[in-house]
Amino acid sequence: MPMQIRHSPRPCARGPHAPSATGPGAPGWTAKMLRPAGALERRDGPRPMLVPSAARSQLKILHPSTSPSHGATTATRAVAGSNVQTTSAATSARVQGKLLLQSSDSPSSPLRLSLQLVSATVAGRDERGVRGEAAALDAVISSGETEVDVELLWDEALGAPGAVLVTNNSDFPVYLKLLSLSSPAVHFVCNGWVYPVGKHPYRLFFTNDAYVKEKTPPALRKDREDELRLLRGEGAPADAPLQKWDRVYDYALYNDLGNPDLREDLARPVLGGSEEYPYPRRTRTSRPPSKADPASETRASLEEGVYIPCDERTGAVAKAPNLPKLEGHFGSLADVHGLFDTNAKPIAFPVPQVISANRTAWRTDEEFARQTLAGTNPLSIELVTGLPLTSKLDRALYGDQDSKITKEHIEKNLGNMTVAQAIEKDRLYVVDHHDWVMPYLKRINELPGDEEKGEISERKSYATRTLFFLQDDSTLKPLAIELSSPHPEDERLGATSTVYTPPDQLKAGEAASDTFTAWDLAKAHAASNDACKNNYVLHWLRTHATMEPVVIAANRQLSVLHPIHKLLKPHFRNTLDTNSTARHIVIGSGDERQGGAFYRNMHEVNFFTGKYGMEMSSKAYASFNFTELAFPNELIKRGVARGDPKKAEELELLIKDYPYAVDGLEIWTAIKEWVTDYCAIYYAEGDGAVAGDSELQAWWSEVRNVGHGDLSDAPWWPAMDSVGDLVETCATIIWLGSAYHSAVSFGQYAYNGFVPNRPTVTSGEMPAGAGAAVTEAEFLGHITPKNEAFGLMALTMSPPVKPGEPLMGERPDTARWTSEQRAAKALLEFNAKLDAVAEAVKKRNAARRGPTLRCHTSAEFPTASPFEHHAASVGAMDAV
Repeated sequence: MPMQIRHSPRPCARGPHAPSATGPGAPGWTAKMLRPAGALERRDGPRPMLVPSAARSQLKILHPSTSPSHGATTATRAVAGSNVQTTSAATSARVQGKLLLQSSDSPSSPLRLSLQLVSATVAGRDERGVRGEAAALDAVISSGETEVDVELLWDEALGAPGAVLVTNNSDFPVYLKLLSLSSPAVHFVCNGWVYPVGKHPYRLFFTNDAYVKEKTPPALRKDREDELRLLRGEGAPADAPLQKWDRVYDYALYNDLGNPDLREDLARPVLGGSEEYPYPRRTRTSRPPSKADPASETRASLEEGVYIPCDERTGAVAKAPNLPKLEGHFGSLADVHGLFDTNAKPIAFPVPQVISANRTAWRTDEEFARQTLAGTNPLSIELVTGLPLTSKLDRALYGDQDSKITKEHIEKNLGNMTVAQAIEKDRLYVVDHHDWVMPYLKRINELPGDEEKGEISERKSYATRTLFFLQDDSTLKPLAIELSSPHPEDERLGATSTVYTPPDQLKAGEAASDTFTAWDLAKAHAASNDACKNNYVLHWLRTHATMEPVVIAANRQLSVLHPIHKLLKPHFRNTLDTNSTARHIVIGSGDERQGGAFYRNMHEVNFFTGKYGMEMSSKAYASFNFTELAFPNELIKRGVARGDPKKAEELELLIKDYPYAVDGLEIWTAIKEWVTDYCAIYYAEGDGAVAGDSELQAWWSEVRNVGHGDLSDAPWWPAMDSVGDLVETCATIIWLGSAYHSAVSFGQYAYNGFVPNRPTVTSGEMPAGAGAAVTEAEFLGHITPKNEAFGLMALTMSPPVKPGEPLMGERPDTARWTSEQRAAKALLEFNAKLDAVAEAVKKRNAARRGPTLRCHTSAEFPTASPFEHHAASVGAMDAV
């Protein structure tokens, strides 16, 4: 049965998140789809409907607690147990409320919590807010989401409550979502785990107010500072083992990708901290060093989870899949289509949308070109400003790597134009992966195949450049594909290149049903280069790896009370959880299962780059520029748009039918306006308020100098001394974690799920001429083998969004996320703008056509825009 793509009126908003399956123009995008899910299944716990009847609660008044810290880890104990002033029960009134919570399992014993309100306006002798009387909550709860009635004590003389102190006297942890009091109407947006007192002496949750540190009510300042010290792990030894209940956010190098203690060939270089391998920082896990390589960290077992701060954990630990080992290549297209038979064994895969409407259209040049603008990677196409295309590789190391595509190769397919005229009229475009692939190509092609073990197949790949012509109807036509290899005698002698052009006998839009040519194989190699670059650089690096330090620094330096923390927090959702899972079972080398069986991590098997993929992403990071990822800047840099990047709505697009650009600019504009309106509320005093915001400055300094320390001296970093810098930075972070991530991630199964359309592994020498005949079996023998195809499909087939996940502009606690009515109103206006964008995208998609497209009244067929796919969640990216 075909996989149904759910449509939504808005794009998803979450942040980074295995390669996924819907990009601009991918099957099923929505204008509000801004967010990491596809390959790795999201690990949220069960989220049933609210079940008030599932909980029976009793409340009683307790004597003030001293916040016991027995059994707590050093990091937790460091700021616990302060002596604070409390009120007496004689002067307190009862306050009714409701507590929304969640447990991952059905507890065998009752939930026992102690809750104490904390004054925001009256401080005690210790300069902290006076605590109210502690009330005990005893409740019987089930797994999933539960709402219980609560009754707290509060002395009106203490003014408004600013926080609630929660102690868990149960023998199991519980996740608190929201505490709402009726009179006075106060909301505490918790979203945090509370472990038993032996692990968490207490948790402090603030109200939904927002203010910068300098404007914090004096009674809350010390508690605000204490929370940040705890999250930074201050007071705890740097080498103290971190446990699953800890909340410490800290940094480490990418030194856990290899497994040298298991096998020498599984060692991988440390990424980050060196000029050779620059990289963003990841979350520190505190595992001991490897015995074989002390610079590397030991791997966690496949059955264990990798440490992340407990509030970042959104469900059960993702397990390494146990897939069957298959040998060899597909013998026919019928064998590939057989995977989608409802009775197929061992897994019946859903029909990828690229073949759901037309089983052969994927072979046409028209569809190949369409996917360049509206497939899983719509970000690599660039304007050609001159021929020959030149390389930036060091000639001393690699010799002449310039393109060998000449006007003689392409002029016959330019109609009545010359090459010079086509360049002058902005009609030539290129997708150029040559320089990214070539430095590693010799090593990739020398990787030993070990197909019998199902670990990795033999590879034969090329570095590719693909040239396109922009036709009068604003569609692209492929003109030439250049396949290059290192010189067989010495890499320093330059590249050996062959240029392939479309066979003369095929008319536009045609694909012979029973024969293939070398041109088809050239397109397969171009698609393979494109898929790998998208996977490791455009997706993993830009939305997962580079955003992780932003998330870490935000939690270490921005209080949950900080307005920018509240703005960005939804877009951080799942980022650390997904990234830790990626390092654990996706982007590393390999591990041993219980029982001794070997597990090779997915990407090294499923992509032609093999064990070099992460190294290659490090080389790409060396030229990373955060400011160029603001959407208008990114379009202008690639030459596909002209104009003032500050006026996105006025940009001139050189390719009019470019769904990613057309639809994306409308979403970017809505994001930018929302961030502008929001920041104007809290920084009304102007640039000085930004420069004087100590938490904000500490956050951005840590992002630059620690999280991205290898690039800290780059001149492009925003100074963060103006409202303009703040707005542009926050808008870019939101864009990367939502719409951008959706474009490069959520369409993977829709296009990559049918491996002949978008192979990720190639093998075998190319035939000489573009028109050389190739049998169906020979074509399939050159592309992704069965084992890799099976793994890739299993990785990307999960729905990108779970039911109930909030979309961009939505929040799980939409009515209570803030007490600032102007901010709440701005969010509603943002929602309305996204709804309007979604409607516009729908109408444009209805008019768009392509070989694999139909009018999009049915969710089964590929959509023409990446922004009409229901890409859920407002949190971090969760597909890797």
